[in-house]
Amino acid sequence: MSLASRLADERRARLAAERLLDLKQAELFEANRRLGQHARQLSDEIKETRTEVAQVRHQHQIVVHELGEATQKIEDVTDQLWTALKSIQDGFAMFDPDGRIELANQAYLSLFDGIEDVGNGASYIKVLEVLSEEGLVDLQGETPVAWRDMMLARWESDPIPPQTIRLWNGRFIKLLDKRLDDGGVVSLAIDITELARMWSAVEELPDGFVMYDPEDRLVMCNQPYREIYSASAPAIVPGNRFEDILRYGLERGQYTDALGREEEWIEERMHHHRTDRSQLEQKLEDGRWIRVYESQTSDGGRVGLRIDITQIKEDQQRLKEAMNRAEAANRAKSSFLANMSHEIRTPMNGVVGMADLMMDTDLDEEQSLYVETIRSSGEALLVIINDILDYSKIEAEKLTLHPEPFDLERAIHEVVMLLQPTARDKDIALLVDYDMFLSTRFVGDVGRFRQIMTNLLGNAVKFTVEGHVLVRVVGVGYEDGETAIHITIEDTGIGIPPDKVDHVFGEFNQVEDERNRKFEGTGLGLAITRRLVELMKGEVWVESELGKGSCFGMRVVLPAEEPIDVETPKIPDYLKRVLVVDDHSANRTILSKQLEILGLKTQYCKTGSEVIDMMVDPPDLMILEQDLPDMEAVELVTHLRGAGHKIPVFVLSDNPGQVPVDESRGILAVLQKPVPRRLLFSSLEAVSPAEKAVKAPKSEVVETKSAPPEGAPLDVIVAEDNKTNQLVFKKMASGFNVTLRFANNGIEAVEEFQKQRPDLIFMDISMPQMDGKQATREIRKLEGDGPNVPIVAVTAHAMAGDKESILEAGLDDYLTKPLRKAHLGDKIEFYTKIITKARKAG
Repeated sequence: MSLASRLADERRARLAAERLLDLKQAELFEANRRLGQHARQLSDEIKETRTEVAQVRHQHQIVVHELGEATQKIEDVTDQLWTALKSIQDGFAMFDPDGRIELANQAYLSLFDGIEDVGNGASYIKVLEVLSEEGLVDLQGETPVAWRDMMLARWESDPIPPQTIRLWNGRFIKLLDKRLDDGGVVSLAIDITELARMWSAVEELPDGFVMYDPEDRLVMCNQPYREIYSASAPAIVPGNRFEDILRYGLERGQYTDALGREEEWIEERMHHHRTDRSQLEQKLEDGRWIRVYESQTSDGGRVGLRIDITQIKEDQQRLKEAMNRAEAANRAKSSFLANMSHEIRTPMNGVVGMADLMMDTDLDEEQSLYVETIRSSGEALLVIINDILDYSKIEAEKLTLHPEPFDLERAIHEVVMLLQPTARDKDIALLVDYDMFLSTRFVGDVGRFRQIMTNLLGNAVKFTVEGHVLVRVVGVGYEDGETAIHITIEDTGIGIPPDKVDHVFGEFNQVEDERNRKFEGTGLGLAITRRLVELMKGEVWVESELGKGSCFGMRVVLPAEEPIDVETPKIPDYLKRVLVVDDHSANRTILSKQLEILGLKTQYCKTGSEVIDMMVDPPDLMILEQDLPDMEAVELVTHLRGAGHKIPVFVLSDNPGQVPVDESRGILAVLQKPVPRRLLFSSLEAVSPAEKAVKAPKSEVVETKSAPPEGAPLDVIVAEDNKTNQLVFKKMASGFNVTLRFANNGIEAVEEFQKQRPDLIFMDISMPQMDGKQATREIRKLEGDGPNVPIVAVTAHAMAGDKESILEAGLDDYLTKPLRKAHLGDKIEFYTKIITKARKAG
């Protein structure tokens, strides 16, 4: 082989070796690169492992620390729990699955009175032995062995039922045991001594007691409750719902008032049961009555009482029957009183009426005395009858008020006029001071108001020997239209002893000693007054000083009649100064005050001589008392006229009929004492200067007799069965422009009506064959739809409801016997005006 070949081969081998070397270097480089990468990865993993190890060590330290804290907390909680268990009043113990005490607080161990055998490790059987053998528990008549067997049987139950035991010292302990999952037992011993005593007291109650929880389930009830609802007793078990117990008894007919309406009754009963507070009565199947009280407790439950009221119901029934008998007797008494009223008043009408008529005839002094005695005695008897009848009505609660619009001032003056003759005979001044700024129109029972004023004023006049009686009226208005009226009646009479002031409003009480009485009366007047004022929602009182007088006061609240109007007169422009001449200071003061309120300047004096001395500067008007100390008013006026003084004059008199109006001498009006406001106003408005003097309005001037009305006389039928009363009526009506036709009963009254239609009928109510009510009905039937003839009832009945029943029968008006001529005259005059107006219109 040539050298070239060998060189070529070597070159080729070297190239191959170089290529192989490059390849190996590349592989070595790749291996180094991979080894470096793996080394870096290992280094990273080592670092991460070190970090994780550090973290694990840190976490371990934290866990160890927290575990220490937790262990400390557990120890703290355990200490606190144990401290709490030691401090609670109830006993607490834990038994292991073998029935041995693991722990127990002092309250639990105290049950064993310090016996060392009972403590940690003691068995439940040992506990029972100590309790029973050492006499720590009341065995309720059982032997110790029997008692322990009973308690062991209870312990083995699941769940373990509650048990109440009584200790030797009287305390009651309720055992509540609960078995744990591992077989151990937690036991609570709760002292329920107070609750047991309370429950014992509940058991001793004679009434039924029951309690339900907020879900309406029975919690507890006592034995009387079970006995009351004996038919429901099997269902009266704690845990049963109220409605289920109710239905159980309902199905067995326990509730008699539910028969035939069971579901409706259930709804009603459940409604009462769910009400916050309810009360109802139940009748049971055995006839007993039960009163049910139920109330909601603060937690939403219900507590109730069941009281046996059978005896009360029987007493109520007997009381009802007694009340029915009493009401029947009361109705009989009322009927008797009404009949007696009629029987007494009918002859009294003749006695008083005829005596009244005789007083108007020519009698000598002795005859006048006899007739006046008859009349006054008859009226005194009527007062007694009226008091007894009114008191009987009040006592029976049959007296009712009948409010209507009325004039308060006029009503007071009407009473004053009624008592004026008595006061005049005793020389007593009757005075009225009515507030000039107080309205006179109110709504109330004017009849009863007059009765109150008659009693109070009548007493004042009766017990006043000299001096005066003053009625003072003031009032305070309210925004609702009502007015508080204050009325006082002041007198200068005998007064009331201090020991009798508090008793004057009692029944049958007299101010004077019964053995030395000077004044007559029933002693009922003030008692009736007090009851009437109370019916008006008012009050009445008295103040008095023995020997100096009394002041009776009353307060009532009355609605004002709409519209409220306080009258003020239109005083003539020239009238500025008024001279009041009266020796009575109280009357003079009242009159002067009234005039000054109207803007008039007043002067006053007491005697006629003083008036003559004051004529240097004459007044515009004089108001003279008729009976002055030194002369009469007419005499004074005559003297002044003779001296050239032509001054308008009003004369005040308590008997105006005895003083004639004489315009020629300047006497424009004779005014009744005390002067009513309207009469004073109208008289002042009519005053003119002396040269043009005119008489005060005729309607306001009180004269002795009124002229008969113009026109044809009224045709009047008088239905009256008593001949004496017919005679009295005839005599009383003789002075009026009427013609009378008498009927002896209702039948004759109807026949007289059929003969000729009258203008007016006076109808007695109690008549034989046909009474006044039936006769009125028959007459109304005959009239048909035409105009009605006025029919006025004339009756001796005076009981409550009589007036209403009479008016309901078709009568128009009402008069009570015995008749008074003035009252009869008022009725005739009233209907004369109506009939005359109707005649003119026709």
